Amino acid sequence: MIKSSFKIGIFINSNTKEHSTNWSFPWIEYCKQNNLSYQLIEPFSQDIIQSMKTIDLLLWHFSGYNFQEMLFARSIIYTAKRINIKVFPDFNDAWHFDDKIAETYLLQGVSAPIPKSYMFFHPRNVLEFIDANPKYPLVAKLRNGSGSHNVKKIDNSNQLVTYSNQMFSKGFSSSPKLTYKSVSNIRSTTSWNSFVKRFKRIPEFLQTLKSSKLFPNEKQYVFLQEFIPNDGYDLKVVVVGNKLSFIGRHIRKGDFRASGGGSLFYDTSFITKNVIDIAFKTSNDLGFKCMGYDFVINNETGEAKIVEISYGFSHQALVNAGFYFNREGELFFEPLNAPYEILANLLHHEKPK
Repeated sequence: MIKSSFKIGIFINSNTKEHSTNWSFPWIEYCKQNNLSYQLIEPFSQDIIQSMKTIDLLLWHFSGYNFQEMLFARSIIYTAKRINIKVFPDFNDAWHFDDKIAETYLLQGVSAPIPKSYMFFHPRNVLEFIDANPKYPLVAKLRNGSGSHNVKKIDNSNQLVTYSNQMFSKGFSSSPKLTYKSVSNIRSTTSWNSFVKRFKRIPEFLQTLKSSKLFPNEKQYVFLQEFIPNDGYDLKVVVVGNKLSFIGRHIRKGDFRASGGGSLFYDTSFITKNVIDIAFKTSNDLGFKCMGYDFVINNETGEAKIVEISYGFSHQALVNAGFYFNREGELFFEPLNAPYEILANLLHHEKPK
């Protein structure tokens, strides 16, 4: 039983309108439903550290598209942890957030199954790689950004040289492109209702676009992954504690990328025991409280590969699956609400100060 004096702090950044997918809202709902004491906190107030000292548990779903949050969120969260406040995301969940190179190093460290990956920090190293006759296509990624707009397919050495020359000069913007997002949404819209929902979220996208344009261009490195031949989908597999669920994502017509397309499916036959075991083991090895894994299944070998990870994702899309698996692979027809589950787990395992 949590004492009545136990207080939960939920960060809400008043400098920007809250996005509808932000986990602040379900955390607030959970607190209200369970009669828990909570306080909304402005993370960039002048007395933020003093304000946090009255809190027992601190929650912040900070955004990879918000320049200000990406600069300072982890400093604030880890300061809270240092003064004995329980936090989410914790260090293990978020130090690598929205940094695909950091994610790759981390996953390599525990021998998780990932595509062959190549990081180059000087143009001569790219040329040496090309001279070794690599297998094409390759997938070039920027460190940050989501929704796949910062992912390019490289089909030959000429394309790789062109890409490398730009990355080692002016670089590329990681900001989402309005034209790309609009065309992507039109391609993946399957009904009038989905079109209306996406239309209503245009102001949110414009807000995201404005904030993301503050990020500097990505440059002075080249990050490549081997291309995994697949059957036109990937799997966003989410592990929270002892529960796992997923969102299946179809690849856009005429594209090779699934992330951000919005064409979703929830067929449980796509989740094998092997995928379940890999996801739980990786979360155990790396101490994650919550993690979303992007899996691609090789259609030639059947191997499952983790191509990216992120502590944050669309929790509502996951709720819509309506089921979860346990560690043994047993299926339960109850939705996994990740923000709810995170908070419930934290309250269950932690005693008030």
